[in-house]
Amino acid sequence: MILAFRTALRVNGNRYYAPIPLNMWERTGLKGNIPSSVCIQENSFECKLVPKGGGFYWIPVGKVIASALPQEKEFDVTLELIPSLSRINHNSPYSRENPVRKIDRIQTIPIQPGFCGHCCVAMLAGVGLADVVSLMGKSHASWSKILEALDYYGIAYAEKAVYPRKEAVRFPQCCIVYNDSSFLLWYKGAFCGATDIDLSKTTCYLEIVLP
Repeated sequence: MILAFRTALRVNGNRYYAPIPLNMWERTGLKGNIPSSVCIQENSFECKLVPKGGGFYWIPVGKVIASALPQEKEFDVTLELIPSLSRINHNSPYSRENPVRKIDRIQTIPIQPGFCGHCCVAMLAGVGLADVVSLMGKSHASWSKILEALDYYGIAYAEKAVYPRKEAVRFPQCCIVYNDSSFLLWYKGAFCGATDIDLSKTTCYLEIVLP
């Protein structure tokens, strides 16, 4: 079952939610936390819907995705019920305390069309691109999938993405940059595997926490 509707972002304490303006009990006959695949604008992710009583639910939204959404304005949402979550960081052998490696250098991988997010993760983790594609899947990467992959490898990152002013883009030492509909990796003063980047087309960046 796929549902489509419009809603707006809400804040409850330090968490973000998107209320579903439909009675989910009446639509689905389901109760409790419902596993779902959600697409808000261009951001796709999986989550468990949170019941709020009377058949109504909220969609929990992560801070990185929430920072990309318009504040106090409605946006389009599509939601598909799924049997269970398929998060790629499930059963990871790594953690923030025991990451896949210490990031003290980057072995460059040329950014490949359709796999730009995968390439960024591969360079950060120090693993082959094929390994990351096997982990993340062959579809275009989203912020949600990239964060799950970083979690899988135990790579630490900032809580929120930063949306810089176009005329004053200044990156931290290491970050994943969303520029002109592509994900790029910035490391210590240069883009890795990409050239001739127009900084004015930078939408946002997510800092990678170096040791």
